[in-house]
Amino acid sequence: MQSNSFSRHAQQVHTVARGEAGSDPSIARSWLRCLDDYHLDPSVIEAPVVLEHGRLLESRERLRQVLKIADSEMNSLHQQLSGAGHAVLLTDARGVILNCVTAPSERRNFERAGLWLGADWSEAREGTNGIGTCLVERQALTIHQNEHFRGRHTGLTCSASPVFDPHGELLAVLDVSSARPDVSRQSQFHTMALVNLSAKMIESCYFLRHFEQQWLLRIHVQAESVGQFSEGLLAFDGDGRICAANQSALNLLGTIRGGVLGKPLEMFFACSHDELFSRATPGGSTVWPLRTRDGRQVFASLRGQAQAPRWTVPASQPQARPAAAPGICLLDPALQHDFQRAVRVF
Repeated sequence: MQSNSFSRHAQQVHTVARGEAGSDPSIARSWLRCLDDYHLDPSVIEAPVVLEHGRLLESRERLRQVLKIADSEMNSLHQQLSGAGHAVLLTDARGVILNCVTAPSERRNFERAGLWLGADWSEAREGTNGIGTCLVERQALTIHQNEHFRGRHTGLTCSASPVFDPHGELLAVLDVSSARPDVSRQSQFHTMALVNLSAKMIESCYFLRHFEQQWLLRIHVQAESVGQFSEGLLAFDGDGRICAANQSALNLLGTIRGGVLGKPLEMFFACSHDELFSRATPGGSTVWPLRTRDGRQVFASLRGQAQAPRWTVPASQPQARPAAAPGICLLDPALQHDFQRAVRVF
């Protein structure tokens, strides 16, 4: 019975991937990649590849700070989902599961579904799935049951959101997976919103932690939203040159990452260097209106310490010998003796 079900699913995959039936474009793209690029068979039953313990520890160590930040957010997300049947997962940028939060009584069920610590859920390994396809598409998405490429995963519903580092590189994926058969695609709108919010919280916290010692400008179109997860973040050096920006900041400024890095803040805001730096407070708690160069008003706060004075030390000059007063002759031994005594006293 199960083999027949897998065969029907495999036929559907081939039909949709070849454009012979309608489907979500991102699903169709993924199925086509699985067939043409990865040469996967949707009907084959294989257990996921799991990293050996030593390599898993190395992977966790590389993302130690992210895992620390994400831990409380993952537990909070699991509580918000209220109800049995959910696993909250965090993977690295390769799709390897590094942490999992679920009810202890349900852990074995999710492990049977292949959701192990250290399991590789990249698209190239497991076909279309929440984690792997999110990594390729670089956007939040839901893969619901039969939208999975492999027949063995069609009992899962997965909502995943990418986590980017301050330089726009993929850092991790946050995923919520459910093995309940009664989960509808419509019910995932709420789950997807929560996953996306949690991913942005992790992203923002990592940005702030990464640039603890840098100047940090926080901006938003609403004053009360400065300090919230949707704010724009710009890290810059003591000369006011931008060294990192999150996507919200790029959206607010209407530019791309390459258009801001290394550029002075004065290129984007109608505020001089000195005016901006005078607003800084150690905690960045003061919010004030700030205009962009194109005349739009945003609200901002600036975290930073007062800059130390830049003292200029003049180069040392060679000491000139005291010149003898005109008309004084030092050839006389007595005068030489008195002159040397005077120099020593001086």
